Amino acid sequence: MRMTKPVRGTLAALALSAAILLTTAAPANAAIMVTLTQTTGVQGTQVGVLASNCNDNATGDIEGVDVSFALVKNNNNATGTFTVTEAMKPKTYTVKVTCGGDTASANFTVTSGAAPATGGGGAASDTATIVLWSGAALVLAAAAGMWLLKRRSGVTAA
Repeated sequence: MRMTKPVRGTLAALALSAAILLTTAAPANAAIMVTLTQTTGVQGTQVGVLASNCNDNATGDIEGVDVSFALVKNNNNATGTFTVTEAMKPKTYTVKVTCGGDTASANFTVTSGAAPATGGGGAASDTATIVLWSGAALVLAAAAGMWLLKRRSGVTAA
């Protein structure tokens, strides 16, 4: 049985995708990486902390102040939060996370002033921004798909 060009192309694309996935898998003992949901904020700001490649519960602390927090294992990561306290004056702090025998850190800058009470503008979360842009992208993709389908069908507009 002879394969057509579209079938061969599809099989080649699948084989290439599988090869890329197998060669780019993260090593089992990858070092942890710390990511903060935001890197600046005022007193009272709640900050999410993600420790990638952490297969255990972890602990975190902020150097220079008496602030510590727990991170809970979540798949191959550990997640937690901390709140910027009144003891944290405007400056840059090192957020240190320890997972097993590994330690990693990220910087967080406390700024002066107060966040808007509405939660909009400068206090809007990164998650809200991602949802907004993802929705806009989906609407744009749907409109482009409808345009292409109409264009290929040869139907004229009424």
